[in-house]
Amino acid sequence: MTRFELRYHNGEAWTADVSSDGRRYVDPQGIRPSVDAPSDVSGRQPADARNPSATAAMTLGIIAVGIGWLPVVAVLGAIAAVLAIVLGVIGRRRSRRTGVGRGAALTGLITGGAGIAMSVVGVIFTISIFAAVDRFSDPADNDTSILSCTRDEDDVTARGELTNLDDRAAGFTVRVFFVRPGTDNPRRAALVDVGRVEPGATVPFEITRAVGPDPVDCIVGAVRGPLPYGIDPGR
Repeated sequence: MTRFELRYHNGEAWTADVSSDGRRYVDPQGIRPSVDAPSDVSGRQPADARNPSATAAMTLGIIAVGIGWLPVVAVLGAIAAVLAIVLGVIGRRRSRRTGVGRGAALTGLITGGAGIAMSVVGVIFTISIFAAVDRFSDPADNDTSILSCTRDEDDVTARGELTNLDDRAAGFTVRVFFVRPGTDNPRRAALVDVGRVEPGATVPFEITRAVGPDPVDCIVGAVRGPLPYGIDPGR
């Protein structure tokens, strides 16, 4: 609620002259740049009594904290955090003149700083994810083969071995396809985590999959590096 219906403007600034119920008099509290100093009977604050920079700083700071730690979009969080700090500084300066928006500007500065810290975490997380995906997509040199493919009712067990041909230790996963004889069209597929293999070492692997009564062969579908964060990105 406002204390007066009208407050008079002298063309340069708001004055202490006010009016209510058709009576004009001087506001004993002087000029107060708040909701008590409306520009008209609608109760809206005058333009010089608002602080949009402070509000924008607080909003952008909250957004920065919310998305800064997320992979890939961390850069957007960093931009929002920097803008929050810049607008927070502007909002603080304006609040000294108008008395409005000091808390929002301070919130923008605090959350902007936190958003930058979160964005650093997000960038590190993004780099780590891309590195893990790259290791999965581009495995070390290897020689992988299926040694046997045996059936027990509807279950088929594929046994094979993998040799690390690289000069460094590396992790591997093998995707085994269970295909119709004479084709490479998989009826079923299974992923085997072979684990870390030393240079020149050969390790066995085994996987069993229910494939139904139809005859199948077992073949190596693909060899990849270690699963990124234990998640299978697919074929």
